Amino acid sequence: MKRIAFAITIIVLAAVAFGGYWYTSLKKEISDDTRWLSNSFDDVRSIHVQGALGTYMLAAQDNGWEAQVPGASWNVVARATSDKVVDYLGKLADLTPHRSTGGFDQGGPEEYGLDTPDLKIIIAFGKEDEESLTIKLTSDGGGTIFGWNSLSPGLVYEFGKEVLEELGLPADHFLDTRVFQFDNKDVKQVQLVQPFGSSWLVEKEKEGFFFTLPGYLKGKPASDSELELYIYSLALLKAGKLVLQPVVTEKRMPALTIRVWAGKAEEPSIVEFFTVKDEPSIYLGQSTWLTVPFTLNVESVGQLIRSAFDVQGRSVVKLDTGTVARFIVKHGENDYAMERSETGWRLLDSKKDLPGIDMFLWRFTELQFEALPLNNLPDSAVKLMFCKLEDAQGEKLTAMTFYADPKLPQGQCWMKNGGGMYYPVSSRLLKDLQGMFPAGSAGAS
Repeated sequence: MKRIAFAITIIVLAAVAFGGYWYTSLKKEISDDTRWLSNSFDDVRSIHVQGALGTYMLAAQDNGWEAQVPGASWNVVARATSDKVVDYLGKLADLTPHRSTGGFDQGGPEEYGLDTPDLKIIIAFGKEDEESLTIKLTSDGGGTIFGWNSLSPGLVYEFGKEVLEELGLPADHFLDTRVFQFDNKDVKQVQLVQPFGSSWLVEKEKEGFFFTLPGYLKGKPASDSELELYIYSLALLKAGKLVLQPVVTEKRMPALTIRVWAGKAEEPSIVEFFTVKDEPSIYLGQSTWLTVPFTLNVESVGQLIRSAFDVQGRSVVKLDTGTVARFIVKHGENDYAMERSETGWRLLDSKKDLPGIDMFLWRFTELQFEALPLNNLPDSAVKLMFCKLEDAQGEKLTAMTFYADPKLPQGQCWMKNGGGMYYPVSSRLLKDLQGMFPAGSAGAS
């Protein structure tokens, strides 16, 4: 009988031991469960964020994301940068908790401070039958962040303190601050309007950009290099600060308006800048791409201003240097005539080759006028040099005359190209020509 009782006692103890082991193992499994989220964030419709730095919603649209920031009943809507939204969802999905504790679904959110979390995120999905995901995060004040999500309501997770910094972002972090949105290569027209300054409109053709306005430049070429650089700067232009509260702009003429037509769009992308009363250091901007006003400092707006002269094609000589066969220079008492030979350029009636002539020809084509040209030469101008370029048949390609003028800014001289206008150009080329082709006893140098 004692043996039977002993055997029963052993069996009961073994059962108790096994039950304890099973319960401990189960509890340990729950406690060590560090799974966080199993959702796929490929079909997110909206992200609602409530935190210390504000409340806002990120909503998916057909053409990207928009941020809805509460002003007067969710009426402030701004474009959001899609890459930043995707990155935010990726951070949520990739969170790795240090540990988790079970039993939370049995009550006690106050114990962890999750009844009033520091950060609450609600994610809605595109499928109608898919429930929203709610995430709560709060700090214990000592460096530990407690987290909870509606997918695992029975667990409380522990994270490092950096989690709140990474996820508790303000709405500004997501906002798209680009003023324009276009492809540089697709730009067809650019217009700049100033009520009390230079205004112009250029249109791209097969040969490059040409002026449509102002009238005196209509049909004349613009500087492709200047326009390409300007368009590039517009594409990179960003708002200094977005104004997220509703703003009523005064009904007055903008200080600067820029319009860009690109691609197949019939309407241009537009930005307008207005002065701000009692704030001389900034401009208020309004853009067709941004849906909210923005500010930009005076220096940045100043860099956007280009006069028609700044973007004008200012080349004085148009020439295919490969067609030049003869180069004639008259300087003072001396005349020089050079011909292109198999070995280079040779001075006529001489066996002497002259190096550097091709460089001079190239520099003719690089000459640009430094200020507006004149129809009539000032009385103070003095003729210094005449140059003529001819082709292989002896036909004139172009002729240029250089004049010195003490009234011009230092480093400039007048140049007349054929029967056209007088252009103020850099005198550097003239000085180099004078050094190559001396004037003689009666010449000026």
